[in-house]
Amino acid sequence: MADNKSNQNLKAFGLVAILALLGANVYQFVNNNSLRQDNVAKETEIMDLDKAKVELEKQYQDAVAELNTMKTDNEELNRSIEVQKEELRIQKDKINLLLGDSKNLRKAREEMATMKAKLSEYVAEINRLKEDVQQLNNQNQQLSADKDQLSKEVQMKDAQNRELSETKSSLMNEKENLSAEKEALRARVNKATAIQLSKVEVEGFQSRDGKKAKSKSSASEVDFLQVCFKTTKNAQTDSGKETFYIRIISPIGETQTNESAGSGMIRNLATNEEVKYSTTANVSYTNTEQEGCGKFSNPGGFQKGIYQVEVYNKGYKVGEGKLKLK
Repeated sequence: MADNKSNQNLKAFGLVAILALLGANVYQFVNNNSLRQDNVAKETEIMDLDKAKVELEKQYQDAVAELNTMKTDNEELNRSIEVQKEELRIQKDKINLLLGDSKNLRKAREEMATMKAKLSEYVAEINRLKEDVQQLNNQNQQLSADKDQLSKEVQMKDAQNRELSETKSSLMNEKENLSAEKEALRARVNKATAIQLSKVEVEGFQSRDGKKAKSKSSASEVDFLQVCFKTTKNAQTDSGKETFYIRIISPIGETQTNESAGSGMIRNLATNEEVKYSTTANVSYTNTEQEGCGKFSNPGGFQKGIYQVEVYNKGYKVGEGKLKLK
C-alpha cells in the first residue's frame, strides 16, 4: 500500500513537472514570437525610413535637375531659379530631420508631397517668367527694328533737309543776286529818269491872321519856308505825277522835320543811306520845264543863319538851294 501511494505521488509530481516545463516552453515560445514580431516591425520601420530617405533624395535631385534645365541667358530668371533651388534644399533638410524618427514618417511623406507640389508651382512660375521674358525680347526686337527704321528715316529726312537747305540757300543767293541786280537796275533807271532841277529858290514868309503871306528875311518874323523849283526836260521820264522830297537843313546841321505836317524818311540811292526830309512837292510832269513848290512850317520857329536845301526825286538829289535868315 505504501509503495502504491509513493508511486502515485511520484507520478503526480512528474505530471506537474511536465506541465510546468510545458508552460515554460509555451511562455518562451510566446515571448520569442512577440520579440520576433517587434523585430520585424522595427526592421519594417527602418526599411520604410530608408526608402523614404532614398525617395526624398531622388525627388530633390530630380527637382534640382529640372530647375537647372530651365535656365537661360536671362540673369534675372536664373537668379529666381537659384532662389527656388535654395527653398527646396531647406525643405529637404526639414524632411530629413523628420525622417530621423519613425514616428514622423507620415509627416515626412506629407512634407515630401508638399515639396513636389511646390516644384510644380516653381516650374509653372518659371514658365510664366520665360514667356514674359520672351515677350519682352520680342518687344525689344520690334522696338530695335522700329528704332533702326526710324533712324533710317531720320537719316533720310536729314539728307532731304540738307538738300532742301542747300537748295534754299542756293535759291536765297539767287534771290539776293536778283534782288541786288533788280535794285541796281532800278537805281540806274531811277537815276536816268530822275528829273533834274534847273533852279531852286528858298524864301521865308510871314503869315498873320489870314492876311496874304509876306516875304521876310528875319528869323523871328518867318512862319514858314517856301521852296520853289523849275524842272528840266527828261525824255526818259514818263509823263505823270512826280513827287519831289525837300530836305531843309538848319544852320546847326539838323534836318527840320514835322511829322504831323508830312515829314518822313527816304533812301538816298547815291549813298544807300536813309535821310530825313522836311516836306514834299507834287508836280504833274509833262516832259517840259515846270514849276513846283513846297512849304514847311516849324512849330518851334526858325533861327538865324544859313539854311541848306536839298531836293530829291526817285532817290537822287536833283537840286540844291539855300536861304539866309537874319
